Amino acid sequence: MKQTQSIILTLKKNAFAGVQKGSLLNFSQANSFQRNSLSTISRLFLISIFFLFTNKNVFSQNCPVSGNSVISTNPNTYYPGNQAIINTGATSISLGAVPAGYGTTPIASGDILMIIQTQGVTINSTNTSSYGSGVSTGGGSGFTTTNLQAGNMEFVIANNSVPLAGGTLNLLAGTAKSYSNAAYGATGQYTYQVIRVNPFYNVQFVATISTPLWNGLVGGITIIEAVNQIDFNGKTINASGAGFRGGAGRKLSGAAGTSKGDYRTLATTTANGSKGEGIAGTPRYINDNGVLLDNIVEGYPGGSYARGAAGNAGGGATDSDPTSNDQNSGGAGGGNVGAGGGGGWGWFSAGTTGGKGGSSYSTLSPYTTYYTPSAMILGGGGGSGTTNDGTGVPAGGFASSGASGGGMVIINAASLIGTGTINVSGAAANSTCQIDGSGGGGAGGSALIYAPSGLSNITVNANGGNGGSNDPGAVSATQHGPGGGGGGGAIYANALLNAASSANGGSAGISVSTAATNNFGAINGFNGGLTQNITLSQLPPNMTKCQGSIVLPVRLDDFSASYTNSSNVLVSWTASNELNASHYEVERSEDGINFSDIGNVNAGLSSNTQHDYSFNDYLASIHSSLVYYRLKMVDLSGNFTYSKIIPLRLDQAQSATKISIYPNPATDFAVLKLYSGKQDVAIVKLMDNAGKEIMKKSFAINVGSNNLLIDRLNSLPRGLYIIEVISGNTFSNEKLIKQ
Repeated sequence: MKQTQSIILTLKKNAFAGVQKGSLLNFSQANSFQRNSLSTISRLFLISIFFLFTNKNVFSQNCPVSGNSVISTNPNTYYPGNQAIINTGATSISLGAVPAGYGTTPIASGDILMIIQTQGVTINSTNTSSYGSGVSTGGGSGFTTTNLQAGNMEFVIANNSVPLAGGTLNLLAGTAKSYSNAAYGATGQYTYQVIRVNPFYNVQFVATISTPLWNGLVGGITIIEAVNQIDFNGKTINASGAGFRGGAGRKLSGAAGTSKGDYRTLATTTANGSKGEGIAGTPRYINDNGVLLDNIVEGYPGGSYARGAAGNAGGGATDSDPTSNDQNSGGAGGGNVGAGGGGGWGWFSAGTTGGKGGSSYSTLSPYTTYYTPSAMILGGGGGSGTTNDGTGVPAGGFASSGASGGGMVIINAASLIGTGTINVSGAAANSTCQIDGSGGGGAGGSALIYAPSGLSNITVNANGGNGGSNDPGAVSATQHGPGGGGGGGAIYANALLNAASSANGGSAGISVSTAATNNFGAINGFNGGLTQNITLSQLPPNMTKCQGSIVLPVRLDDFSASYTNSSNVLVSWTASNELNASHYEVERSEDGINFSDIGNVNAGLSSNTQHDYSFNDYLASIHSSLVYYRLKMVDLSGNFTYSKIIPLRLDQAQSATKISIYPNPATDFAVLKLYSGKQDVAIVKLMDNAGKEIMKKSFAINVGSNNLLIDRLNSLPRGLYIIEVISGNTFSNEKLIKQ
């Protein structure tokens, strides 16, 4: 059964001051009464011709209304994006299969999802100081402003199911931003992922929540949302080292035709160190969670080795004598809000051949406004040092690898309780090398925390990882290149976090010798950003608490407009899934372009039950024979969407006798609106639900509208009554609810 809510604007009894009491008004009295007393109720009459609109594809998100949950593992599912280009406003996306270990819950219709462009920026690939930024004064680090998409992110609602094997995802509404998927070529690499969010009502952590590591397609991000509260319960969300990966160290013997001034060389050239991974691409050789991974392709235009920093990835070391690859300079730290630190010098050749630090987004023009709560990235991976002896553990040169950057954590709830930690720091590089260059530290990642209360008990760390150190010990008295420190990440919160929260740059590595112990040219990572006063408007598009609605507030099942005479229109609709709906605004237009608000109706705030609504529009001021209606559906956070526009002709139904009643339900009076196509005598009866006659009156009616006042209803019990009108051979009746 549908729960009917015929909701109408309330008539004020004092609007009838001066009207003679009695059972009925005749037509002329009613017209005078209308002109003098009904200005405040000019939109309240019931109606006839029917136009029906049904929208079956407008669903609200799946949000729990109660319940307590406990979790000990990451709750998200990660789909790689397959579609080459997603333009702004797109409503479908092609998704690849969920990799093993990256979620077990497929997308269902109504699920909340986040789209994020994980990689995507163009770099200059010339073998000069313009490498990366395209500016000769850029020092061989950064990216250009062309085709910058990395960090684009928004929340959307699924409009269909997608299995773990992938497929086409349909969206409830068009995307707010654009996204791309493309392998590197003349420019950088572009990748995006779609993450299924699992909203809870109340949720408690009972173990460390570990973020799945970025694998080149998906991962690196944890999103936890609660309608009510998140209880950290003393636990940690750990995304440390879950971001972009470091360049892998490899024992190489040198190559002819190379120069100590190179900013990029091919991985097939047996010299120098690998760049880290970042928003501009993925190098061929990767430190993949402590394992050397051959990505087969270069990943960066012009080559994935040597000191140039591609975007926020730390540069690999360029050896001071690349023909022998035996000077062993250090790799650079990855960047985020804080830039990565440069790698240290090579032995016997104290120069500037260490890797260039991954670029910063907070200090380099024109990127000062790029990095915001609505555009976040993973921490950049560190570059590797050069190695020809393969010292350290693991052997074979891998100990010279750069480290991974930090991942990303997004928290959204009505309140946070308990103490807890969010760790998106970059990983530290290996420090077991002896007579080889060491790798750079990973940059801190990104964290976004939005909750009205409880933030002061949460500690968030987005620190850069330390660069790798080396100690030749008794093997050599000469220093080798340490790794640069990773840059600090980004922390965004709407209120003060625990004072121990930090986004500091990582320390540069140390090189030990009999003559000195110092950084030997390696540089600390630069501090990141800690912002603790963000507002709702700064959040990613459509990110809000579940009860605030993310995209649409309601499912609209039916929408229609009808009338029973030339002065009365009934706008009615049926809606469901209204947990996030605030109210409906009925709008009318005479030209189908310019609409005005003619009345508001509050929503029923229910997640499942269908509700029927109606609004009465009195057309006293309308001069056109054609009017248009639309419904504005507004959610609790102020987001809204419109229904389809319905045209309604007012000159196509002039039947003999039509009646309507307002207000309905009524308390102490009601007005009977009667339209007649001819002069006649009408008999009006008021009966209870059992058919017992309570009142009977006969009166003359004129052609057109007749208004008749039925008062003294306050003496009747609450319940359902019937008003019956007999005019000539016409019989009409209407239900009246007495409140």
